[in-house]
Amino acid sequence: MQILLRISRRTGRRTLSQSKIRGTDPHRQRGRCAGHSASFQGFSSVGLSLLALLTLLSLPGLGCGERTFDPSKRPDIVLITLDTVRADHLELYGYPRSTAPNLARLGASGIVFEQALAQAPWTLPSMASIHTGLPPSIHGAVDNASPIGAEHPLLAEVLNDHGYRTQAVVSHVFVGHKFGFGRGFDAIDETHLQGHDGSSSRLLTESALALFRSASDAPSFLWVHYFDPHYSYERHEEFDFATGVSGRFGDAVEFKSPEGSELLDLSSAELRYVGDVYDEEIAHTDQWIGNLIEGVLGSGRDRPAVFLVTADHGEAFLERGRLAHGLDVYDELVWVPLVIGGDLDAALQSLKIRQAVETSSIAATILGLAGVSNHGLPGVDLIAAARSQEFPPYVYSEGSYARGSDRRMLATVHGSWKLIHHLDDDRYELYDRAVDPGETNDLSDDPASSKVKRLLMEVGAQRVSRFRTPKAPAAQAALSDAEREKLRALGYLEAAEEED
Repeated sequence: MQILLRISRRTGRRTLSQSKIRGTDPHRQRGRCAGHSASFQGFSSVGLSLLALLTLLSLPGLGCGERTFDPSKRPDIVLITLDTVRADHLELYGYPRSTAPNLARLGASGIVFEQALAQAPWTLPSMASIHTGLPPSIHGAVDNASPIGAEHPLLAEVLNDHGYRTQAVVSHVFVGHKFGFGRGFDAIDETHLQGHDGSSSRLLTESALALFRSASDAPSFLWVHYFDPHYSYERHEEFDFATGVSGRFGDAVEFKSPEGSELLDLSSAELRYVGDVYDEEIAHTDQWIGNLIEGVLGSGRDRPAVFLVTADHGEAFLERGRLAHGLDVYDELVWVPLVIGGDLDAALQSLKIRQAVETSSIAATILGLAGVSNHGLPGVDLIAAARSQEFPPYVYSEGSYARGSDRRMLATVHGSWKLIHHLDDDRYELYDRAVDPGETNDLSDDPASSKVKRLLMEVGAQRVSRFRTPKAPAAQAALSDAEREKLRALGYLEAAEEED
């Protein structure tokens, strides 16, 4: 495993462009847009009819640079994970402000999952679920000292065993080799780790593209984890969302304590400003995601490229008197974006999936794209499910706490219903998000909802019965003083008595 060293710096702005198509033929495609996609079901070479081709060419463009690729080859796969991005702050999910136009453009070339559920409300357990396909209660990375269990195979290991070159550029200690994520990667660049301050999206993008362009013609799996939307929030004035500075803030919104407890008395104007600066962080990250997509598509590689974008968790803005993230399983923390786009066939273009899905299915989905079967990782191949419109009826998220106190929760979701089971005191909350999207009206004691409550209690109990017995981890992450200081600055290593 190669670990690279770089230094972070602030960045400028660049966005994706759209261009005209220069020509096509049945087995090879030339274009400047990821939405211009050859049909490669099963990665066999299938020619497009003229009508189907014209339909594809009318879709919004994604990248520039003339592309030529052989659709019979296994695709390059790019996994983009965003730290701390809630779905309802993106125009893809109905937000009135354009915070992520490049992600919206990617969604137009493929599949948008409208109800993707993260498996935990903070980074380590959620990302471990993405890379193992397992729930946190099984993979064991549930507090700030616990890496992924060595007995659990990772996505990159399986891909590497099946001929993929595997590369990663990450920006958080929780997703580095100290917590088990380096297994299976030919190269992992962990040099952009930072605390609250600074912006790393530009260097992450540049490093990722350098890695992507450096290797052989073998199919490539590239994972990039962007950090900038994580608190504290920093102004990116080119977007000009945070106008009318009010109250105690200047060019940044800083958190001095875990969960920003010193800011719980925000005025309405101050709270609005906090959200506006957060939106600028998302927009800043999106512009560099656009450059990443453009760079991959413009690399001249002779194979398709598919992009998957999601987030590890969301962020709270005093919906329940809390800021930041790390505990609850309400939608502001576990409803995240999930988009699959790029060189997908026509049947998957501009497809929106309303059924709830888990981000833990990303590993199985990527292995399906790579043509790897019988891999043993759990989860649903979301592309296959999108074709068949057959999805599991129940999905789950598990609450845990980075600093190790119990306060465990299980959210069981079925359609619009969500049951939250507080495992340590056996309390329940029940919400019908179709009529109560903010999850403010608890129906757990409502006689009219007793039937659905009993059903979800039974389903949840089956899930809990499979939880592994809590025990001390076999190995703890061996962090350097600098890494521990970064986690302390982010609120993950505070003493128990400082918890709210």
